[in-house]
Formats: sequence, structure tokens, C-alpha cells
Amino acid sequence: MMRILLVEDMDSDAELIRLELLGEWPSLQFDWANSRHTLALALKNPPADLALIDSRLPGLHGSETFQLIAGAWPGVPLVFCVGSPDLDPLLQEVVPRAAALVDKNRLETLVPTLRRLATSR
Repeated sequence: MMRILLVEDMDSDAELIRLELLGEWPSLQFDWANSRHTLALALKNPPADLALIDSRLPGLHGSETFQLIAGAWPGVPLVFCVGSPDLDPLLQEVVPRAAALVDKNRLETLVPTLRRLATSR
């Protein structure tokens, strides 16, 4: 069974992402981090199969989130799921090291992106 860490502060976005993925993988498990604190708790668990990362949490930039997860769970594919195609300079620095980038306004691309990542591992 696949387990995903979803790092997202907006309840509505988290739910849309969750529904999109459960449509393809009904038995998918989610760990949801919506703050620095809940992310720190999630990273104490065994590594997820994949992490979906928002570009910002309150008090936590997406580039820092990327570094925290990559440091705690080396080798776990990290996918940015962003609401705007205009990436700030800090995010532009780490996005090339991510496994993929998905636009929240085009969530229909999320499942094919994750399928591609699963077959390439």
C-alpha cells in the first residue's frame, strides 16, 4: 500500500488532491502536514513513498520544506504541487532537484505524473 506525505496548509486544496489520488488508488494512505509542527511530527515516522509539497506553509517556505524532507527521508521522491506558475527565486533553486512539479490548477496531471514516477523507480 502506498503512503504519501501531503504538505499543504489549505484544507480545500488538501481535500482536492486527496480525492484526485483516491480516484486512482483507493487504498492510498495519507499523512497530512499543514504546519511546521505537524511536518516535524510526520518526519519522525518511517519515510513515506512520496511527498507532495506546497510552495508555502505559514512560517515555512517551500524550499525549506524541501530541505527538511530531503534531509530526513533521503531518496523519497519530492513533488511540488503549486498554485501559481510564477515561482519565487528560492523555489526556483530547489524545483530542479524535485522529482516533478504539478500545478494545482491542473490537478488532472497529478495522477499521470505520479504513475510516471512509480514506473521509473
